[in-house]
Order: sequence, then C-alpha cells, then structure tokens
Amino acid sequence: MAVTTVTTIAGPHTGVTVRVDESRRLGRLVRTARQGHPLTAELAGDPGAGKTRLLTALAHQGRAQGLTVLRGCGSEAENQVPFHPFVQALTTWQASTGTGSGGPEAAALLRALTDGGAAVRDSAEPAWRLPYFAELRRLLAGLLAAIPEGLLLLLDDFHWSDTPSLRLLETLIRRPVDGGLAIAVAHRPRQAPVSLRAALQQGAELGTVDSVELGPLTPHQCAELLGTGPDTPDLARLHQRSDGNPLYLTALAETASVTHDALGRWTGSGLGARLLAETALLGEVPRKAVQSAAVLGGVFDAGAVAEVAEISRDEACRALAELCGRDLVRAADGPEGYAFRHPLLRCCLYAATDPCWRAGAHRRALDRLGRSGAPALELAPHIERSGAGTRPSDGAVLAAATRAAVHLGRPAEGARWLTSALRLRRRTADPVTADPVTDGAATVGAATVGAATGTATGVTAPGPLDAELWKSVVRALAAEGDAERMATLAREILAGPLGPGEPQLCGETRALQEPRVSAVTFLSTALAATGHEERAQALITAELPAGPGTAPDAWTPLQLQQQLGKILAGKVPARTDVETLLPAARRADPVTRAGALVISGLTALLDGDMCAAERSLESGAHALDELAADRPAGEQECAYLLTLSWTEALMGWYGPAHGHAERALTAARKRGDTHLLAPLLATLGYVHYQTGRLADALDAVREGGAVSARMGRTDHAHLSDAIAAAAWAQLGHASAPTPFLPQLPAAPAVARTPLNALLLAEAALASGEADTALALLLPERDALRVSQPVAVLAARDYELLAAAAVQAGVGRENLDAWAEHAAAAAAACGLAEQSGHALLARGHALLGRRQPTEAARCYKEAQLLFGSESPAGARARELARSAVRATDRGPESVLGELTLREREVAELAGAGLKTKDIAGRLRVSPRTVDVHLTRIYNKLGVTSRAGLVRLMTLAS
Repeated sequence: MAVTTVTTIAGPHTGVTVRVDESRRLGRLVRTARQGHPLTAELAGDPGAGKTRLLTALAHQGRAQGLTVLRGCGSEAENQVPFHPFVQALTTWQASTGTGSGGPEAAALLRALTDGGAAVRDSAEPAWRLPYFAELRRLLAGLLAAIPEGLLLLLDDFHWSDTPSLRLLETLIRRPVDGGLAIAVAHRPRQAPVSLRAALQQGAELGTVDSVELGPLTPHQCAELLGTGPDTPDLARLHQRSDGNPLYLTALAETASVTHDALGRWTGSGLGARLLAETALLGEVPRKAVQSAAVLGGVFDAGAVAEVAEISRDEACRALAELCGRDLVRAADGPEGYAFRHPLLRCCLYAATDPCWRAGAHRRALDRLGRSGAPALELAPHIERSGAGTRPSDGAVLAAATRAAVHLGRPAEGARWLTSALRLRRRTADPVTADPVTDGAATVGAATVGAATGTATGVTAPGPLDAELWKSVVRALAAEGDAERMATLAREILAGPLGPGEPQLCGETRALQEPRVSAVTFLSTALAATGHEERAQALITAELPAGPGTAPDAWTPLQLQQQLGKILAGKVPARTDVETLLPAARRADPVTRAGALVISGLTALLDGDMCAAERSLESGAHALDELAADRPAGEQECAYLLTLSWTEALMGWYGPAHGHAERALTAARKRGDTHLLAPLLATLGYVHYQTGRLADALDAVREGGAVSARMGRTDHAHLSDAIAAAAWAQLGHASAPTPFLPQLPAAPAVARTPLNALLLAEAALASGEADTALALLLPERDALRVSQPVAVLAARDYELLAAAAVQAGVGRENLDAWAEHAAAAAAACGLAEQSGHALLARGHALLGRRQPTEAARCYKEAQLLFGSESPAGARARELARSAVRATDRGPESVLGELTLREREVAELAGAGLKTKDIAGRLRVSPRTVDVHLTRIYNKLGVTSRAGLVRLMTLAS
C-alpha cells in the first residue's frame, strides 16, 4: 500500500459553509415555503461532499424564518420499511416538540403511512393513480393547512429509501401539494435507483425540481474550510489528494501521516468508522472481494480479485458489480479495470482486514501480478507485506524496485525497498540473487533483474544487493539531505555481511574487514557531508571496538575518518588528535597515508604553524597525485582532495587548489556523489574569485548554492552567497547578490564565519557601503578586534578594517595599529598574498596621515604580490592610481575640474550617501545623479564609488 503523507494544517472550521452558491440556491426553498408555494430541491453529491452539512444549515435557516422543519434519513438497514424517511421525520418531530405536534392532521398522516404502506409496495400501477397516494396527498394538504407558516421537509440519504417512499416522492413531484411544502432531497447519484433519478429529472423538466449538484471544492474553498491562507504550503497537495472532497480533505489535514504502521489507529477514527459502515451489510463473497481489492490496490480486475479472494471469476464479477452499485469501487482504465472510490476508503478496508489472511492475500497477489509482467515497483509492496510467506528469490524484485525508485527520483521509496531486501537477505542467510525458480514472482524477479543488468532470463544475474546498489540509494538520500533515512538505512546495511565470506557477526567479535571499512567510511562521509556529524561519528564508534587479535593499525582508516567527518560537517579537528594518527597512517594504504597528511596540513594551517602545514600539504598532494594514474578519484580520495584543495586555497596556492578540486569534482559527478558537490563547487568558486575569473566563480557558486539548499547545508549556501556577493560587486552589480547584508549583524552565526565576513566586507567596500563592512568585521565596534580571527586570514581582515575606516571616515585613529597587526599576521604566516594585504593596510595608514606618495608605493608593491587579475590586485591598482593622481596634482586641484553641481554630488557620495539619498537631498532624479557620477569618475580617474570616497577623504 502506498504511503500517504500530509502536513497538518489548521483544523477545519466545522461551522463554515464554503459552498456559498449552493447554499444560496437551497435558500430558495425557505422563501417559497413562506410564500405558500411548493418546491422540491435535489441535492446530489458523492459521499463526503457536504450534503448533510448543507441540509443542517438549511434547517437552521428555515427555523430562523419560522418554518416547521422535519427531517428524515434513508438507511440501507431500513430500506424494506415502507415510508421510513417520512415516518422518521414525523415521529422525530412529535418526539422533539411533544405529543400532538401538528394536531390530528399529523397523527392521521402518520397513521396512514404506517398502516397502509405494505399494501401498495408491490403495486405495478403508477403511484399518482392509486387512491392510497391520493389520500396521502389529501392528508398532507390538511397538515399544511394546520401549519400556515410553511413546512420544510429534509430527506437525507434518499438513495437508500424504500420503494413506497420513492413513489410518494414521485407523486409529490408530479402533483405538488399547495400550501407551502418545500422538500430537499439529498442523495448519492451513483447509488440512487433509476426510478429516483428519473423522477427528479422529470421534475426538473416540469419546473417543480431545482437540481443542485455538489462538485469538488476549489482550492480557495479548501483554504476557507481549513481556516488557512490560499498560499499555505501543502494546500495544493491536499486539494489534489482529496479530490476536492470536504470529508477527505479535513481527514487528511487533521492527520499528520497516514502510513502503513498507523493505519490501525487511524481507521478507528470517526472518518474510518463512517467509511467502514458502508460495508457493514456486505455478504461474505462481496466482503472477500472488497478485501482482496484493498490488498491489490491501485487498479485491479475481476481475475485478480478472484485469485486473491480464492473465489470463482463469476463470483468476483457479481461481487464487483455490487460494489460498484454501492459506489465503493468504480470502473477505471478500460472495461475490466476497477479502482476504489478514494484511497482513504481503501486504507480503512485494508486496516480492518485480518492480518494473517492479508499476508497470504499479498502472496497470492504477488504471484498473480508476477505472471502478468507487472513492474518491480508494483510487486515490491506485496513482497514487503507477505510476512512469513516471503522467499529468497523475492530479493531480486526488491532490488529491481530499489533501482527503479532511485532512477525515478524517489530515494525514500528506494530506501524502503532496499531495507526490505536487506532484511530478507538476513532472514534467509543466503546472498540474494536472481536465480529463476518455478514460482511466478521469482520468474518475474529474474526477468526484472535481467532487464536491468543486461542478462537474459534464465541466467543468474549479479547479486542485487552489491555495494553499488545501496550506495546509489545513500547518494540519492544525501542529495536531499535526508539524514534520518540515511542513518536508518546505514544500520540495516551494516547489520549484515558486506563482502564474500564475511561473517555475519556484530560488535567486538567481528574483525574489521576491507568491505566493512569501506562501507562505514562511505556512509559516515555521506552523513557528515549533509551536516550530521554526530550520526556519522556514531557509525564509526560502533565499529572501532575490534575483537581480540585485531591489530591496532586496522583502526587507523576509521580513526582518520572520524577527523574527516568533522571537517565535512564544518568543524575543525584537534591537531593533537590528528598528529597521533600519523605514525600508524604511514603503515596504512596509500589513500589513508595521503589523507592523514592532508588533514594534518589543514590543522597545522589553522593552528598558525605554516612550516608544518606546507610540509604536510606538499607531501599529501604528492601522494594523492601519484594515485591519479589515468583513473577517476575514488570515493575516499575525493573527500581528501576536497580537504586538500580548500586548504591550498587558504594558503593562496590557487593553481594546485583548482586542479585538485576539478579532479575531485569530475569523479564526484561521475559517481553521483552529490553530497560532495556543494563544498567542491564552493572551493572552485572561491578559487575562481581570488584569481579574477568572476564569471566562472558565479557559475560555480550558483550550482553549489542550489545543491546546498536542497541538502539543507546552510553553511555552504552562505559561503556561496558571500562569494557571489563579492564577485557581483567586482563586476559593478552591487545590489544583485546581497539582499541579506543589512540584516547581517543580527543574522545566524553561520553567516558570520571569518571568510564569509571578509568576502561580504569586500562586496560592501566595492559598493561604497563602508559602514556595512565595519559592521561585518567589527560587530561590536570594538577597536582592534576582528570577527573570529583566523591566523591565515588575519592580515586580510585587518587590511579590510583599515580600508573601511578610511572610506567611512571613522576609526582613523586605529589605522596605524591595524596596519601593525596586519604586518605581524603576514610575517607569522609568510604567505605572499597576506603580505600584500599587509602592504595595503600600511598604505591605508599612510593615506590617513595624508602621505599619498608613500601610500602609492605600498599599493604598487601589493599589486605586484597579488597580480593584476585578482580582485585584490585590481583594488591595489586603483588605490595606487588614486594616490598617484592626488600626489601629482593635489586633491583640491583634482576636484577643481568639477562643476559646482558635480562637486556637490561628489561630496555627498564621498560622505557615503547612496544615489537615492543624494537625489532626495539635491531634489533631482536618481538618473540625473548617475549621469553626474559617470562624469565625475571620468574627470577624477576613478572607477568606483569606493575610489571616489578615498579621493574625497584626501581632499577633506
């Protein structure tokens, strides 16, 4: 049975009438009854469409207008009692208002209905020709005369009414009784007898019947009924799954999930009881048929129902005809196909079926569908619910269903079938293969696997539960960030043997074998890469207590994996923990040796030990490069290449970083390791940005940001946003990438990592927003304190602080101190790029002391270190040009080229005002301000507002 999942929405407003048009049309009955005219209204709709609710609202309206309201209801159990709805309406009226209500006229009518119905029940004469019905009309006219305010008669579920009641209604439609009698007849058209439908249709043609049909609710009506907004998430899905039926809609909205495990509890609800009541009077054969149909699910035919129910085909055909007459099932997909009226009805019937019988029925359904060539995805649910009836050969079908679900982009379903296959494999204690056997399901399994793997039916196919199968499911789950299912599936995978000859043992009695180590590392990598480090560590910890005789060196790959998991989850391993693994790692396999060196290099870099970092990174890179030999990087290699490329990027080694990231990215794409794409693309985006390839950077982070959002890795998404913001700002589109910049001081900490703050500060500076840059770098406006300093980024951090202070005109008293801190940080790390930032910081300090000549010299030296293509190099070049221009002609002489209006615009822009604010201050249009700024840039030789700010600072 397919799982139905819904999200809870505010409970239904039971007093709300959303069918306004239909209610208005029914209200005509009240008006005509008060005016003394007869009228009948037909209210037709499927079960749950809201007929009873509308009749209740009409009853309240009628009573409010002074009408006498009588209400009767048809019942399948009472459909042999003559005039049951009319008698019920009269007796209920008398019981509620006291004996004698309606006077002798009502008593006479009630006596005539109860005494004479049987005599005319089987008469072949038309009702209106029988004296008995003429007498009933006369008595009814007398009753109306005793009720001058009018009578409203409500007849619900009239499709279950007895024959005399139908004939009396037909009489009142063909020959209405004067005196203010209004009748509302509610029925289900699919279950109504032909005589009722014909009488109502004839009345519509005569003008004595007004037909009101209740169709599906619109999405707007659904939102109103649930008391929620039309844009509420899941509303469209609820509307679709309920088919616009109010009963099903409210049931789905009130139930967080209707799953196989929760069916029993849910069936006991009010809706479940109401749906099951429709089957209460079914005979033995129709009951077997409907239960078998519930097991089959979807679309079924008479042959399948007969085989599952273990009845003859003729019996199945007759039973399905009866079920159609009751509107429990409906014709679908051709003349021989049937389906339930609604999936919720099937859910109730399925849950109410005896579990033991149900398991056998699933086995019979599986055999039947298997012989008919049904696809694996249709067979898998029956295998899952066959209980003890499952067979080893069923594993082939489950494996094929797993592959199909993953291929169709339904990883959760794939995990479900894979879990069933793994449990079946453990139960049978044999490798599950597609060996064809004589039973139908196994033959289908062999055919399915043969089609999937290229092997012919009758030839043993590869084991369907090999590593690539379960890895494909884990990859698909990781791409959606579904850590809960990944962790559950990982436990199932590790609970059984993972390689040929591996014992099916657990805990300390199991030695760590290569297939197991590979599985644990892969699973923990996927979990950590989705941000769930605790789950990843739990998997590894469960494997580490090895049994007696296991060499300690066998632990090394998993112990190193613990440190790698921290990195993939966005955390930093302790350097001491990594260093203790190096001796054992030297005796491990080449990938483990290289990985230990790479992680050691990262921890050394973050610890400020640049010499150790360089040695480890160069050795690790050399070891990983030796493994490249004309083959794609392996799964574990990719994770270590990711760590290496990111560390190289922090070191400023952009060439090697680009090569290693591209190698890992190529392999990850080929295998489908989506969980590694986001950090790899962020690394590439950062490398492209730092080397001036801005278009490539934007392409990389655009894809990486989308992958991160799908996986739920907000840290990767924020880094992608920061790189995009910096790249767009360098391209002159400051407003495109940073809609969250004004909220950053109050944003989550994940958005305020050191590198994110630096990149966003660079974007703000390039956009002329120095105050925003300072807020990013000094969130508490505490001088000489940077946001979460990191040794390798410290010089760049202090330099941006100084640049923002110069541009904003605040904090200039700290320029010399920031420059000294930048120089000390650059000297400590010994990296050329950081030395360039120290020179820039020194230039800012000199510019603050009005020494543009010395500042220009610092800027030019920094440009040589950065190179001309990088954003930092371009900024150094512009700074040097501005300082030289100010030196050669003096700031005031440079500004002297501006007109009076241009000088005003330049001064306001130099003070940090945006175009809109300048336009408001000068009472001109923003377009006019932009024209003035373009002319100002050309005259002063600057290329950005930041350059203009610096030049105006020199002139102030």
